[in-house]
Amino acid sequence: MPSLAPRLRLLAVSLFLAGIFQNGLSAQEPLPQPDFAPVVKQMVEHSVLPGYQKLITAAMTQGRVLETLCQAPGPEQLQQTRDEFRNLVIAWSAVEMYRLGPAISDNRQERLFFWPDRRSRGLKQVEELISQQDPTALAVEDLRKKSVPTQGILALEYVLFGRGSENLATASADNFRCRYGVSITQAITRTADEIVAEWKNPDGFANLLYNTGPENPTYRNDAEAMQDFLRVISENLQSSRDMKLANALRENPAASKAKLAPFWRSNLTLVALQADLTSIRQLVEAGGLTKLAPRLTSSLDFEIDQASQVFVEQLKKPQSWSALTKDPASHKRLSYSLIPLAGAQNIVADLLPEYLGLSLGFNSLDGD
Repeated sequence: MPSLAPRLRLLAVSLFLAGIFQNGLSAQEPLPQPDFAPVVKQMVEHSVLPGYQKLITAAMTQGRVLETLCQAPGPEQLQQTRDEFRNLVIAWSAVEMYRLGPAISDNRQERLFFWPDRRSRGLKQVEELISQQDPTALAVEDLRKKSVPTQGILALEYVLFGRGSENLATASADNFRCRYGVSITQAITRTADEIVAEWKNPDGFANLLYNTGPENPTYRNDAEAMQDFLRVISENLQSSRDMKLANALRENPAASKAKLAPFWRSNLTLVALQADLTSIRQLVEAGGLTKLAPRLTSSLDFEIDQASQVFVEQLKKPQSWSALTKDPASHKRLSYSLIPLAGAQNIVADLLPEYLGLSLGFNSLDGD
């Protein structure tokens, strides 16, 4: 993990930003608590559900391309399959933050994305499954009964980009590794389908968000529903900054550990981080938070844009993610992105809730 000094610098920056924003708002009293019901409904219908539907579509498309590779292996088809994986990662990153309701039931979040994989225990299970050519992994019903690391997006990344994946271009038709990849795409589709079904069910999670009150087992009022959405945004920013970026960058290029970030094998780490930020912007705009708190959401957009510019800039370079973390100039720029990410989280976790009369409370990432 990063040393204490960088963490204290980031904390100082965050507190400084908080002081600026608070002073800027001190001249006006917070508005009476607004009606959050339409905001929550718009977030669900214009962001959450379309996002999961795109994930389902991306997984199905990835499966079809993989099927073609399995039937007619070749370098060009392998490259096309790998290129399609980028779309799947972007689709996943758009919904990764929704760690609530259906996503946290039945370990669905982990089924889709088992990360962080401490001590590479999940990776070892995937490697063992491939080396043993376990035939039960080729049937999606059986695969979904196995451990969660063997059926998600990172398992598929190893199939397509991990050790021995180049053999997919020259292997015989319908080889085990390729068929296992197809089975993973089917498992991803099934899991995402279940999440959507639980959101849409007449008595499902969306209904809980839309009909808050004393009889509701989860949300007593619309404010609590709104708080949950701000919480998942805050946690997503925290995960991107601390767990994905800072943990990989460390104090300097020599100390960096690029492989601690997700999607390093496919060189899609920055693509995923950029998609994370895009999803936050889209959610805020889709729900209409920009109208409830225009000054703060404008500041949030500015902070996100500062980090996003760094990612876009680095994505234009030909070096891999691992090489970027070792390059002094790139390491410096990537480390800078931690500052606006800290500012963005401060706005979502502290300033926005205070202005809207909310309290985020429990953070599910505390202790990670």
